Amino acid sequence: MKTPPNTTNPAPYPFWALAGFLYGAILAVGAGQVPWTHVLPILLLTLLLDLFPIRLISGEEFGAGLIGFLSLLIGFGFYTALLGVFISCLANEARQSGFRPKSFDPLRWLTRLAIYTLSTCGAALALGGLITLWPDVPLYVKAALAALAFKAVKLPMDAGMRKVLSGTAWLAGIEGRLRETLVPILLCIVVIPHFLGNLLSDDTAYELAYTGLLLFFILYFSTVYVREVAGWRRTFERFSLLFESRLSKDLEGHGIRSGVIADHLLDRLAYPRDKKRVLVQVAIQHDIGKSALPAYLFNKRGALSLSEEDEYRSHSEKGAEIILTLTEDGRAAEWVRHHHEHWDGKGFPAGLKGKAIPYESRILSIASRLDHVLRRESDDEAVCAYIQRLAGREIDPQLAAAVDVSFVQGVRERLEQRGLVSGPLPEPEKSYGYAKAAERSSNSDEEQGSYVGASTMLKLAADGLLYGLEQPALEAHIVRLARRADAQQTSFYEILKCEDRTYEAHFYPEHGEVRIALTDITPAIAYRDKLHAETLNAYREIMSALSEGKVSLCLTKEELLGRLGERLEAVTVTGRTDIARSRDLAASYMPQSDPKRIMQVKLAVSEAATNLLKHALGGQVTAFSSEGSLQVLVHDEGSGIALHELPKTFVVSGYSSKRSLGRGFGVMYASADRMFLHTDPKGTRVLLEFDGMLQAPVEAEIQETLPQVATLGQAKSIPSEGTGTTRTAIAGNRLSL
Repeated sequence: MKTPPNTTNPAPYPFWALAGFLYGAILAVGAGQVPWTHVLPILLLTLLLDLFPIRLISGEEFGAGLIGFLSLLIGFGFYTALLGVFISCLANEARQSGFRPKSFDPLRWLTRLAIYTLSTCGAALALGGLITLWPDVPLYVKAALAALAFKAVKLPMDAGMRKVLSGTAWLAGIEGRLRETLVPILLCIVVIPHFLGNLLSDDTAYELAYTGLLLFFILYFSTVYVREVAGWRRTFERFSLLFESRLSKDLEGHGIRSGVIADHLLDRLAYPRDKKRVLVQVAIQHDIGKSALPAYLFNKRGALSLSEEDEYRSHSEKGAEIILTLTEDGRAAEWVRHHHEHWDGKGFPAGLKGKAIPYESRILSIASRLDHVLRRESDDEAVCAYIQRLAGREIDPQLAAAVDVSFVQGVRERLEQRGLVSGPLPEPEKSYGYAKAAERSSNSDEEQGSYVGASTMLKLAADGLLYGLEQPALEAHIVRLARRADAQQTSFYEILKCEDRTYEAHFYPEHGEVRIALTDITPAIAYRDKLHAETLNAYREIMSALSEGKVSLCLTKEELLGRLGERLEAVTVTGRTDIARSRDLAASYMPQSDPKRIMQVKLAVSEAATNLLKHALGGQVTAFSSEGSLQVLVHDEGSGIALHELPKTFVVSGYSSKRSLGRGFGVMYASADRMFLHTDPKGTRVLLEFDGMLQAPVEAEIQETLPQVATLGQAKSIPSEGTGTTRTAIAGNRLSL
């Protein structure tokens, strides 16, 4: 019963305060017939139990003050119990309002007071009937019957209030709620008889200590359990944010928001409350399979081609494999596998239809779709109308019926409370392969330039023959794709290659035939490659000029790899401990007599290895030797660096960008003698060169040889070529320092 505080009309507050005072005074008069030394400890216990609630399996809070006022009912009568109810409701409202007087909601407090009072009346009537039939009834039976009767009245009244306030069905989650009633009933059976038995025999201090200790352990372990569950959820959320932010800014936070929406939706559905936690966690991670896809699929301008769309669709199956590996829960993996299935059977990956789709997958589907439409639409009624249009096509109609204006408002409030309200999507799901064929055509032309070759209109007729094709080598491929377009009644495009030519084919099914627009885009591809090469050369010249030749942008991977000398050692960087190993490896090949130089090498390599973890989740650091210079190659398989970011990284002091090398680039630039860089969507390679390298790391054998050489007079100082250092040449030995 979490209704918003009534702050619009403060006038009734004096009335509520007066009514509460009169109510409490009447109860106090009724309670005056019993010893206050017995009543006060129970009232204090009631207050504490409601201020520090027990956490239930579902994650909700249970104010155990029920134990207090049922103890008063059994031991001291109905009026005394109502005094306990009054204090319990007051403590609940204080906790729910955050102990802020301005947030106190009298309507909410009176509603709870009415429900608890009527439930206590039910328990009193049940006890009265039981005592009439069984005068010597044991305390344990009284406690059990009182708790059962209280819950029997309270559960339907709670359901009615939820129905009025949020539109939730009467029986929504009833099975889980009935199971959760076992917790307070068992507590009442265990605590109340023991407590009253000793309290009435004037052993108050002992009984308070015993009961307080018992309830302390219950509260402690319930809190620890919920904290652990919350910790797991935060872990899932952070992992979700990590892979989403790496793929696309528009994806960031989608998993967490879907989890919040699913959580709110499950409150409206008859879903088992003890299983709710698992499904919400799966909702947070339902798109984890996208982490196994290349980032360009989510950042491409325009729509995806057919092969790219097929690759995108594989994320649900990849996600199922990852979830199964992480959780070893086959059910959760199946939920993720089928969360893109459509009610009409036109989804993927299996094309399941209707109730053949797992119920949880249908919930994940509507939660994910709601996140996209909530970001796109600010009008709650428009959101509901959009979901209703999808009902029976993509979304389960029964689930769609649960999405009304009050539900959407509740979701927005929850998202705002967690600070998850973000900016609108640039265009509705365009990056995910749902755009129209016409949009695909225009966008692909924009990307590839205006230089196009000949266009041909082809037709796959109803007789299964392809007409109008002049390139026989393409026939099998085009026929296969055209039949797919006809079977799915979906328009799409695909890029086809034949020998040294590249074609763009658009497929349009209509009236049992498939029309194909085939365009030779080889000139456009050549023009695009030419522009890209010119752009790379321009950036190469800019970086070389700004760095006075110290930094070189390599146009191809082979150009950078061609500079490498003899391979020495490598370190795979997967964690922070590998950073220290990388810098120590590089430093071991430099003269130990020059601490400043060693520090420069360590600092540069350390920054490079740190960037591997920060921006690419790992990579490899490899040492090479080339003509007296140490080469350190840093290689990752991330999504590459934007070219326009590169000049800023060593021109602007302290400049950092999430997709750039950041501050570490400036440190490497200042420490290394030369730098070479190649980056593309498949990864980045940075080559650092340091002059004055040792020919081999320092070894104990060299230390033993030096004194002997000095004694025999066989050593002489020779200036090291190309450097300002001095090497000691050892006669008859190829090792040098």
